[in-house]
Amino acid sequence: MVVRSITISNEPSAAADVRVVAVGAGPRYDPLLLPIIARLQAQGIGVRHGADYEGLAAAGALAGAEVFVANFCPGWALDAAPRLRAIVNMVTGSELIDEPAATRRGIVIGIGQAAENYEGMAEATVMLMLNALKDLSGIEKRLREALPRGRVSARQLMAKTVGLIGYGKIAQGVARRLQGWGVRLLIAAPRLHAPLPPGAARVELPALLAASDVVAVLCSLNDSTRGLLGREALALMKPGAVLVNPARGGIVDEAALAAAARDGRLGAVALDAFAVEPLPADSPLRTLPNAILTPHMVGHTVESEEAILAMAVDNVVRVLGGVPPHVVLNPGVLPRWDAP
Repeated sequence: MVVRSITISNEPSAAADVRVVAVGAGPRYDPLLLPIIARLQAQGIGVRHGADYEGLAAAGALAGAEVFVANFCPGWALDAAPRLRAIVNMVTGSELIDEPAATRRGIVIGIGQAAENYEGMAEATVMLMLNALKDLSGIEKRLREALPRGRVSARQLMAKTVGLIGYGKIAQGVARRLQGWGVRLLIAAPRLHAPLPPGAARVELPALLAASDVVAVLCSLNDSTRGLLGREALALMKPGAVLVNPARGGIVDEAALAAAARDGRLGAVALDAFAVEPLPADSPLRTLPNAILTPHMVGHTVESEEAILAMAVDNVVRVLGGVPPHVVLNPGVLPRWDAP
């Protein structure tokens, strides 16, 4: 789904106060925001759109809002919206939303955890593992630049130990896909919400790092995971191991990672997420010869974008009708979340 041009009205509805406020611009802007607004307006739902909460608050647009559509929300904005009942996040990542503040106020947070989204990310994670092991970019470069074939550098995934940090929907999808590949699967996660596949073992993070040939970062970014893989943790990894991170850049110390990859300790890295996005031009990661770098969209597909868009629109409609979103980040709110 590609939306080329959409005209969005920010004027309040003449029939009633606008109940939905969509927020986003600049580095926090999600390209799905405008098509979501357009679909809501096509259903006769008035939407006020602004670049940031500050401007919307100054214009008095937050006071009557019942739903925020945004992938970020500071706690103070909730104070300016006394009628707010829900935050509809277009994506799964929620680290930019003040979840504790929303939960204290009884505000539900709906996330875009569509199956097409997390299954697509699982596919992409396995793809990154294989491309890093097979040195696909290096082999392609030999052909494009007419270089000598040289020595074989590719490695097989079969018989390798694969470590998954986190065991949410994406990691579960990766684990399913690796069944039959002849790998040993290790899982490091503080909580398990699903059974492990046959042959997989749950271990502590240091043991996973020390034993794995391929490590995939698949956990959420929060206070307990920020900087989880720093210099000391990376030093535990096996020489020549591959690190794949399609999750969040803040989980990995990028300077330490670049040093570990440059000095040969790591065989390759494949990164789709960075602490600062877009990745700065002077990032040391850009100079690594053994790195696959993609702009935080490696798992995005036509199917997943349409599913996320449809879910966000439906979540707004559900909330306005007194029904919780499809997937709620803070389900503890639901017992005290009443229909309007």
